[in-house]
Amino acid sequence: MKAVYYILRGGIIFIALILIFVLQTAIMPHLSLASTPNLMLIIVSMMGFMRGRKTGAFTGLIAGLMLDLFSGLLFGAYSLIYMLLGYLNGFFRKIYFGDSIRLPVLLTAATDLIYGFMIYGVFFLFKGKTDVWYYFLNVMMPEMIYTVICALVLYFPVYHLNNLLDHIRNRRERRIA
Repeated sequence: MKAVYYILRGGIIFIALILIFVLQTAIMPHLSLASTPNLMLIIVSMMGFMRGRKTGAFTGLIAGLMLDLFSGLLFGAYSLIYMLLGYLNGFFRKIYFGDSIRLPVLLTAATDLIYGFMIYGVFFLFKGKTDVWYYFLNVMMPEMIYTVICALVLYFPVYHLNNLLDHIRNRRERRIA
């Protein structure tokens, strides 16, 4: 019975990731202002602090693999980065309260900045491009602002998805007891 719950939970998260991936890669580039928001990072971050370290790392791994498969860049870089960020966000599960939107917004902003520095280190610094200040002002900051705005919009649907997963778990536990 426990395996059925984990398969159902993983399936729901996977379907949400596919929808967000299509939204991020097919629709958001046409709506971009200064840059495009990182919707996958929002989901990974929120799953981390709403569900915990394991779910955050799992969600990050799947999201990173999707981006790795379709980016054509260094395979495994996005998987490792997203998995690490999902795991790190899982440490904040103990101080997360669903009624406050401050923690999700602050964590999403911090996660996006850390993500930007990691991407800079992996894809640019190793190629000898050392102008981090230019990258920070022209790529990281616009992306972070746009990602935080999208996090405000996506918070409540992800919050309800989290409540659905909790409801499924609680219903399974009541049936067993």
